[in-house]
Amino acid sequence: MRKYTKTVGALAAASALVAGYASAGDLEGFTGEVHVGYHSIYDFRFVDLGSDLVEAGVDVAYALNEDWSFKAGAWYGSVNDSQTIGGNFNELDLYAAAATSLGPVNLELGYIYYYYPDAIGADTQEVYLSGFVDIVWGISAGATYFYDFDSNNGWYLQPEIRKSFEFNECLALNLSAGVGVADGLNYQVDANPLSNGSHDGFQGWFIKAELPWEFRDGVTLAPYVKYTDADSDLAGDINSLEGGQEHIIAGVKIAVGF
Repeated sequence: MRKYTKTVGALAAASALVAGYASAGDLEGFTGEVHVGYHSIYDFRFVDLGSDLVEAGVDVAYALNEDWSFKAGAWYGSVNDSQTIGGNFNELDLYAAAATSLGPVNLELGYIYYYYPDAIGADTQEVYLSGFVDIVWGISAGATYFYDFDSNNGWYLQPEIRKSFEFNECLALNLSAGVGVADGLNYQVDANPLSNGSHDGFQGWFIKAELPWEFRDGVTLAPYVKYTDADSDLAGDINSLEGGQEHIIAGVKIAVGF
């Protein structure tokens, strides 16, 4: 049994401490964020990994100069009804990345380590490269390429388009839409029961709307809704392995910046 209340309570206390520290003054060049959140479904690359995802994380960033910045962080998530590992599914992700601009293109190169405490031998590692460019009217477009060089040995590409509307200095609406394409990833399973391989090619598409509200200085509440439609040949539900799953996902995150 996962201690949801204990996890959220601990992060809430950490958020309060961070908020107090931030008011005392920041280290030059350093910024950060502590956050907790709830999501009705843990949707990872169009695969439903379970319901009632509770997550928490911390991110730190350092601006070296006007051209380069570095960031790192940790994310922990736990779902309520996964049947993959005796009913338990817990995940810890650790990452580090460097970001810069090449002309109009914003680039980020990073590394992610995925740790699964309930599944021996399931841990894996990825590197990723993300590139986005502002087009017109505040619309940006780009893609992120992930390469798993460890246990899942394959790649995943997510082209995406984004648009933000700022209502005032505290409230905005963030819209995004994208698709997924993969090749060779072991967890992108083919829904055909006769197939023992991964489902390659088109994975699905999504649209998302998020409403971040900074209701006090450095504290942001961000509810969202997301629609995903997995390809009919992708096993889009890890519990049933049924293909072509559609989901409407809702969630909320509260973040304290420092």
